[in-house]
Amino acid sequence: MKPEAETRRRAAALTQLGMDLYERGRYAVALDFCEQAVALTPAFERAHRGRALCLSQLGTTEEAVACARRALALAPQSGLAYSTLGLCLHRTGRREEAEEAFYAALDLTPEDYRVYYNFACYWAEVGNEEKCRRYLALALEVAPETFAGAPPTDPDLARYSGKDWFRELLATLKTRATKY
Repeated sequence: MKPEAETRRRAAALTQLGMDLYERGRYAVALDFCEQAVALTPAFERAHRGRALCLSQLGTTEEAVACARRALALAPQSGLAYSTLGLCLHRTGRREEAEEAFYAALDLTPEDYRVYYNFACYWAEVGNEEKCRRYLALALEVAPETFAGAPPTDPDLARYSGKDWFRELLATLKTRATKY
């Protein structure tokens, strides 16, 4: 394998480890893995997105926005880069800019369930259950097989996991997923 390809593979593996830890709420350790990936491959957009998400959860919100903007500069057509920017902007209190970023993400990649899911998480953080429900339903509609095994574990959505609408939505979509 060429050295460049090996370096990129290592950066991707480090980023994946970081994001797995991020999903478990281990933001500082996840940040370390994402920073290692950026050091190996500075143009690796996904590592910058991961770094931005970790920083935003750790309260370093302006640096998180800068990382999200770097990811977007590297991949201007990435809906995930826009939705990451949206989450980071929201955590700085710039709600209007955050929503603009989310809508841009949806315009670019309406087929990516992760963009809808991130927008659902945003609405969960804002405390708007109706919109959280709407965007979570869209995420699950786009990719029901993704959520067939278990409910999402995102801490922002955890407050809804015991609610009837949440359980019913997952049950409906699990049934739909078995048809794939």
